Amino acid sequence: MKRILCVNDDSRDLEQWRRMLLERERGWEVRLATSNADALSVLQSWPPDAVIAAARPPVCDGVGLLSHIRDQRPETIRIVVGDICSTESSLRALKVVHRALPFTMDGDLLVDTLRRTLLMRDYVAQPQLRALLGQVGQLPAVPSVYAELTRRLTDPSVSVFELGELVAEDVALTTQVLRLANSAYFGRGQVVTRITDAAARLGTRLLRSLVLTAEVYGRMPVTPSLSNKIEALQRHASLVARIASGLDPRAAWKDDAFTAGLVHDIGKLLMISRLPELHARIEREAAASYRQEYEVEMEMLGAHHGTLGACLLGMWGLPSSVIEAVHGHHDLALEVPHSLNAARAVAIADRLAHAAADSEELKQCSEPLPMAVVTDPRWAWWREMAEQIANEGSVV
Repeated sequence: MKRILCVNDDSRDLEQWRRMLLERERGWEVRLATSNADALSVLQSWPPDAVIAAARPPVCDGVGLLSHIRDQRPETIRIVVGDICSTESSLRALKVVHRALPFTMDGDLLVDTLRRTLLMRDYVAQPQLRALLGQVGQLPAVPSVYAELTRRLTDPSVSVFELGELVAEDVALTTQVLRLANSAYFGRGQVVTRITDAAARLGTRLLRSLVLTAEVYGRMPVTPSLSNKIEALQRHASLVARIASGLDPRAAWKDDAFTAGLVHDIGKLLMISRLPELHARIEREAAASYRQEYEVEMEMLGAHHGTLGACLLGMWGLPSSVIEAVHGHHDLALEVPHSLNAARAVAIADRLAHAAADSEELKQCSEPLPMAVVTDPRWAWWREMAEQIANEGSVV
């Protein structure tokens, strides 16, 4: 159970924070403090996993409190809420907080920020992942057009047409997004040739997903000899995205499953780009021992590409549901509950995609599916859907 401490001298805001947290995450324990002194007293007997503090002084100098917590308990997640007006205050806050949120935030933003930041803390705490990150080197910065789309979406008056025009400024990116939109989402639907039309039909969330994927696969530095491998990786990702979002087309998590499917192998892409010799060795060992590549990664590195990809996406600020799906697409046990979620949908879709599209030689090396999966009444329909999508051609 995660412990969350909220600090605010306005008791009404404080109760609203508590309500927003507990309505969305019943597994958390939340305590409240109305001053820095109260907060420090709570810290002595009840060390929290995260502290959310109001920015405004003088009663609650949130940045000052979080600065103290950083020095005393650096592992604690620190989130400041409220406008930080002066340049001096902004610079001070950037040095001590993990995230800064506006006072006008809704509960979904608050909870997802906490989930994502706590996930990242737990992932990076693993010594094996830290060692792998050390080999990879500095992680790439968030793709520029995706970052600008995300920034503009904070303006409630922005239209999908404006966002489409932003993407259209980059000819190479536009080409990639249109190819993805026509193959990975519309399927048999009408082909779109203008980015503004694609934006209108996809909506803002899926447009961002396609832009992210296009930027990542189009701009990650790889040698010409690896281009076919990258193209195959993107075809597989596109297929997984379509299958995952089709397992329950009316589900609220469908868009997150689509996004996670598109980027579920981004950690593998990063390894191919940054550690090509290591990745080639992993491939050879997997083929020679008739094992999955992620199993060899775990043996050699102590972490697999799902964890590496989740770490990168967390740094880029993607939703926690997407991060969890990427992290767990090889780790989730594939019992199929009546109600799916994005993470389990991507794990199932990854298996279905391999079963539908891999060569017979690769299928012989694939993992056997648990009986609980193959005997599920939905399995036959899911497999038929996956094969139909694969035959249509999920080509980038």
